[in-house]
Amino acid sequence: MNYEQLSRIKAFISLYSSKVSTNILDGEFRSIYKGRSLDFDDLREYVTGDNVRDVDWKASSRTGKLLVRRYVAEKRHNILFVLDSGRKMLADTSAGEDKAKLAADTMGVIAYLVNQGSDEYALLMEGTDGLCFTDFGRGGRHFEELMSTAGRGIGGPEQAGSGTAGPRGVKELLDYAAENIRRRMIIVAVTDQAGVSAIDESLLRKVIVNNDLLVISLDDAWLTGGNVYDVDNERYESELLFGGEELAEAERRAREAVYAGAEKRFNSYRVSMLKLAREDEIIPGIIDLFERHRNGIVR
Repeated sequence: MNYEQLSRIKAFISLYSSKVSTNILDGEFRSIYKGRSLDFDDLREYVTGDNVRDVDWKASSRTGKLLVRRYVAEKRHNILFVLDSGRKMLADTSAGEDKAKLAADTMGVIAYLVNQGSDEYALLMEGTDGLCFTDFGRGGRHFEELMSTAGRGIGGPEQAGSGTAGPRGVKELLDYAAENIRRRMIIVAVTDQAGVSAIDESLLRKVIVNNDLLVISLDDAWLTGGNVYDVDNERYESELLFGGEELAEAERRAREAVYAGAEKRFNSYRVSMLKLAREDEIIPGIIDLFERHRNGIVR
């Protein structure tokens, strides 16, 4: 476990302790409550879409409110982190920060907050030795193992300059999750602009049948301007090639088109997206993302 990273995650959270005093997953999400277990837990007031077979008529008669039985399965979430990897994650964000570090810290903050409750979580990514899918679990040891796995897979210290060149991107990982993981989940995909553009409508239809999907996009460094570094060829590119204002404007328009298209697709399937470029955006961004998705606001 990278304890420097753990200290950083705790520091992020402590700065916003008043906002994250309750679990970010408290309350019900959209897709994962279609099934139910036989373990009765408590009662809550009826909301549109509830199964009328769950109405407790005796309790409703006593209280004057329409109450439905809530089961244990409704209060426990399964969170799957789908983490993009590959050489591209060794690049920087548009704010000049380390993309791999930002990806790991973002996932780590969510996992740390989830770990405070009864929810279980797992990681799916393309690791150094191929597909990596951890068990679902919770607790301190599980958190440390998950973060250690993520650190090795997206460019930890021992991989500096080499990265991972696995064939599966976020699209293939999400497809694998939809086809092979037989439980209802909140899927948190951590990717970048290329990954966002790869999540098409056919994949969205497959993923959200039984799951909620939240997408966190790490805003890539600009290709134009000075100090452009090619992570594939491990060299700086000539400013004569990428320094023109016309090319910079074309890149800006192309980037806006990618995100506009993605937001249109995501809105159609009630998928919420968050763009991050700096570490100080992680906590407020995550809180906003989960609140928007819970309340059906997918802007």
